[in-house]
Amino acid sequence: SALQFTYPMMHYVLLALLASSICIVFLMETNQELLIFLSAIQLKILWGMLIGTFSALGVVNYDMVDPFRGRYNVAVSVDQFYTIRESIRATIHMEQEQIRRDKIKADDLAKKINSTKKEPGNTDKDKIAERINANGET
Repeated sequence: SALQFTYPMMHYVLLALLASSICIVFLMETNQELLIFLSAIQLKILWGMLIGTFSALGVVNYDMVDPFRGRYNVAVSVDQFYTIRESIRATIHMEQEQIRRDKIKADDLAKKINSTKKEPGNTDKDKIAERINANGET
C-alpha cells in the first residue's frame, strides 16, 4: 500500500501557487525603468530559465500523481521486491532443509543410544551386577 501512495491535491495547489507567486514577483521587480544589474537580454534569459524550471517541476509533479505510470514509477522497486522475496524464500528453504537433516541425525543418535542401553552388559551397572552374581554363585 505504501507504493500506491500519491500526494494530496493540496500539495500540488501549494506548489502551483508558489511558482506563480515567484513569477509575479519577478515580473513586478523587473518592471522598472532603471535596472542597474541586468540588461534586457539577461532578464529574458532569467525569465526563460524560471519558466523552464517551473514547467519541468510541473511535469515531474504530474508524473508523480500515478506511481505506476510515467518516468518516475515504482515498477523498478517492485521488481526488486520480487528478487528479495525469492532470496528470502530460498534462504528459508535451505534453513528448513538443514533443520530436517539435523533432526534426522538427532533421531538416529537417539536410536543408537536407546539400543545400547537395552543391551545387557553394556553399562557399568550391568557389569557390576554380573560380577556380583558371578562372585556369589561360586
